[in-house]
Amino acid sequence: MANISQTSIIKDFEQFSDSYLNSIQSPSNKLIEAVKYSLLNGGKRIRAQFVYTIGEMFKINYFECHKLAFAIESIHAYSLIHDDLPAMDNDSLRRGKPTSHIKFGEATAILAGDALQTLAFEILQNLETSDIKNFKKINKYLANCSGIQGMVSGQQLDIEGEDKPLALNELNTIHTNKTAKMFCASFILPFLLSSKKNDADIEIILSSLAISIGLCFQIKDDILDVTENSKTLGKTANKDASSQKSTYVSILGLNGAREALIKELESINKYTSMLKELGFNCLNLEKLIKIVIDRNY
Repeated sequence: MANISQTSIIKDFEQFSDSYLNSIQSPSNKLIEAVKYSLLNGGKRIRAQFVYTIGEMFKINYFECHKLAFAIESIHAYSLIHDDLPAMDNDSLRRGKPTSHIKFGEATAILAGDALQTLAFEILQNLETSDIKNFKKINKYLANCSGIQGMVSGQQLDIEGEDKPLALNELNTIHTNKTAKMFCASFILPFLLSSKKNDADIEIILSSLAISIGLCFQIKDDILDVTENSKTLGKTANKDASSQKSTYVSILGLNGAREALIKELESINKYTSMLKELGFNCLNLEKLIKIVIDRNY
């Protein structure tokens, strides 16, 4: 897997996902169509790429990484469907295309999100592991990252924070949960399939690294929201400002947000150095982190 390019990884993931969805029997063709549209309509696949990169570091079977990546990307896709709904961000553009509720209607979009959430946990049942205790831990970890202890609570806090100024620590709490916790899933799920799965110190390093990367991802998103146009972003630019949401740019200013990005990058470098000291090859991980930092969409 070490010589497989990021383009090939994304292609392999999407082929696996398309094949898996085609194998599912549903009495509703429209629902399957909406699920496919939302999961397979492009995107950066950053969370999936981290699954494969960490999987490579810990020598995880490539096909098993497909299953983990599918689970995480399904959760991510469902969250975007619901996030775009009129009751939340009310957005009409996602990845350069009409959002799911614009394409299929609100009711079908909601149900497609529901279906994607359950598909995430369904595919985990196909993991090749005989360690029942660890299998339960994998399922629980994804539930914690995506649910009331993670992403969903972050989304709720984000809604509660509209139309009022937030302090920086409040914004960090929102995005640690809404964004960064799912990056933790990308790091820890493949780790839990490895021979090092019981090493608590490594798990702490990985989760701390993932939180910093997730916050970097969000800070960069906030910067791009005010420096790029909708065509480049593939979604509505300046959406947070028009929705009266606090962002790293609104709180810190554009230069301050860029400084916060650099500070978070210092934390990332500290954690990757710790992994290197433990004997891990972090070359591909560092390349992927650079993509997160340097991207323009």
